[in-house]
Amino acid sequence: MVNTAQWRHFGRVGARAVLLLAGLALAACSSKAPDHPFLPWDITVHPDGTSSVFGLNLDKDSLLEFKRLYDKKADLAIFLDPDKHATLEAYFGSTDVGALTANVALVAKADQKLLQEWVKNNRESPDPTPSGAWKYSMSDAEMREAQNFPVESITYKPQTDYSVDLIDRRFGKPAQTIVVDAQTQFWLYPNKGLVITVNPEGKDLFQYISPKDFARLTATLPKPKAP
Repeated sequence: MVNTAQWRHFGRVGARAVLLLAGLALAACSSKAPDHPFLPWDITVHPDGTSSVFGLNLDKDSLLEFKRLYDKKADLAIFLDPDKHATLEAYFGSTDVGALTANVALVAKADQKLLQEWVKNNRESPDPTPSGAWKYSMSDAEMREAQNFPVESITYKPQTDYSVDLIDRRFGKPAQTIVVDAQTQFWLYPNKGLVITVNPEGKDLFQYISPKDFARLTATLPKPKAP
């Protein structure tokens, strides 16, 4: 799944605390956060169907490049869902993205066979997560290799609450709106590779993926509840 970071790290009703892995985080570097604001509505779509957001070209730039851009360590781990599908995720926690602060999680584009092999070779007990997936730690060697994997998707939860009017003005009208329940709507922007979780009672959530892969993102969204 490409949107696992949405529910894994942030939850349906609020951010979930995540402990950083001491000694296993991506190596620190001396770069400073970029001066460009990289606002969440600054999305550039490229002719090849990929997109750039927050200074990162999805499907091309790596986890390490994002880390260097914002000089931020990450909790890097493999998650194995109930269907035995493995996902490599990097949770950066509270990050200053230009002028704004947000919790940020990235999903890497990784070979499924390799991730399954790393899970099999893991000697530590995995941790359960509220989503039903199991979280596996990684060795130093695996982290060094994984940090060069390209970023497939970004989940961004700003600490500032955005009004529906502001979202409408900055992002435009969505191509489709999916009403899940009284508290949750998904606003879909396929041409931007963006899904916004609009929650009038709480913080909103932004998920970015290359427009060419947009169907893969929407296929994993929670379905509306039956009346």
